[in-house]
Amino acid sequence: MSKIYTCILHARGYELDSFGHVNHAVYIQYLEHARWEMLLAEGITLESFKQWQRWPVISGIQATYLRPVFLNDRLEVRTRLLSRSRVAFVFDQEIWRDEQKVFQAQVNGVMINEHGRPASIPNKMEQMIQASAAFTEPVVGDE
Repeated sequence: MSKIYTCILHARGYELDSFGHVNHAVYIQYLEHARWEMLLAEGITLESFKQWQRWPVISGIQATYLRPVFLNDRLEVRTRLLSRSRVAFVFDQEIWRDEQKVFQAQVNGVMINEHGRPASIPNKMEQMIQASAAFTEPVVGDE
């Protein structure tokens, strides 16, 4: 099993919709935040992408909303790599509250160059992916 990265978040008041639970679009922002935390845990920053002239972009998300999230809920976003090719990658991301899964998504992405064309995954990211594929313990992010 590949490495599981975790990121802890708390639902904030401004994320609520008129029904009193977290708006559906906010879940996607939680996933984005968790992916950046995963990269940061591996020493990969926005500056790294600028130097490589390669940027990851999301090409699709298949999302399933399982349970509502409410103000101040403590959430754990779990991210793991499902697959990859020379230029593309797929993540499995789940959001958990306590022992309940509240959301799950499959996130497809592609690496692009400065011209917006598909480009190979940079070596440092490739090393992270290879190390991740051989790892079995979760990597816990900061709260």
